[in-house]
Amino acid sequence: MAKRQTRRSISVKGITYQRLKDYCDANEKSVSGYLEEIIGEKLDAAGVPVPTMLKPRPARKNSSEAEEIVSQHFTF
Repeated sequence: MAKRQTRRSISVKGITYQRLKDYCDANEKSVSGYLEEIIGEKLDAAGVPVPTMLKPRPARKNSSEAEEIVSQHFTF
């Protein structure tokens, strides 16, 4: 894994992730693909425009500081 992730992430409760994972496994879908599909549909239905460029991530205040390790954190 890269030292710093380049993709943005969201967090969900463990039980929510497990339900999602079980559903995707049963339907032969990837979790990230399924989420992007349903989120895109909801945003399109709400009329949210697609941005022409992405905003850069904020710079880290002190890149030499160690990051806290969080357990039971699911990203997709």
